[in-house]
Amino acid sequence: YTMPEGVTTKEIVYYSDGVACYGKIFYPKGFDATKKTGAIVLGQGWAGSHVSIEKYAAAFAKHGLVAMAIDYRGWGNSEGKARVISPVNLGGGMEKDENRHAIVKDATVWIKRTELNAKDQQEDYRNAISFIQGEPGVDPDKIGVWGSSYAGGNSLAVAGQDARVKAIAIQIPGIGGDPTGLKPQTYSGPILADAIKRARTGQGAEMWTGYSRSLLIDSSMIEANRENNTLQWAKNIGERPFMVVVAQYDELINNDQAGKAALEYAKGPKEYIVVPDITHFEMYSGKPFEISSEAAARWFKTYLK
Repeated sequence: YTMPEGVTTKEIVYYSDGVACYGKIFYPKGFDATKKTGAIVLGQGWAGSHVSIEKYAAAFAKHGLVAMAIDYRGWGNSEGKARVISPVNLGGGMEKDENRHAIVKDATVWIKRTELNAKDQQEDYRNAISFIQGEPGVDPDKIGVWGSSYAGGNSLAVAGQDARVKAIAIQIPGIGGDPTGLKPQTYSGPILADAIKRARTGQGAEMWTGYSRSLLIDSSMIEANRENNTLQWAKNIGERPFMVVVAQYDELINNDQAGKAALEYAKGPKEYIVVPDITHFEMYSGKPFEISSEAAARWFKTYLK
């Protein structure tokens, strides 16, 4: 993509559950840190990184807003979760400092990457919001979220959980679940076998992502996704502005059961845009990108400036 004239960027590190995560902030032309400007946090979709969504952040900055594209824990430039393999301290016998923290001089650590856990990713979004609220020149009371595909569901969940979000725009969103709540989960077959293996060994089976990038991820995401009831959070949007952009011929998502269903719960300003004659991944380039990015930029400019 081409950086809009006058837009500047800064790479930052924010922390989510103690893990160092990557973010890239886009500042509009003439940005003044002594004033207050609305900001948007952008999250990537399935097995993606900030690289795939930077051009949306640049488009929002072109329209006078601050935008921060993030990498979730274990993805892109972010660090993964650290798990101590050895020594395993089951209580007592280890030297401790004055704060009673165990002192370990040498340990084997496993850094976990490419884990698709929606609840963790939603927490990463919320910690990114906390970071950008502390950025000089950002209005902490004018924060929006944007997400595409899998991150569309994450964005909805974050907005439903966090009142700091004042405007939402999502596209080709992966939204599912039951707005009335979930029933107890059943375990059988491969899901049960994998749960047992993870509990007894610390690592379960892996699977290929199968979409835009071929990466191995933990099969546990199948179990976790059953409890990722993103649609229930639509009921919490209330009066906040909510935009949904969909692909007319989306081959991965049922628009009526996802974006349109979520939008029906919104009580405030809302807009539903169908980009004609395209499938899911065609949204990211050419004319569909122009339509979707300009629509979201207009939305945020209206409600965050």
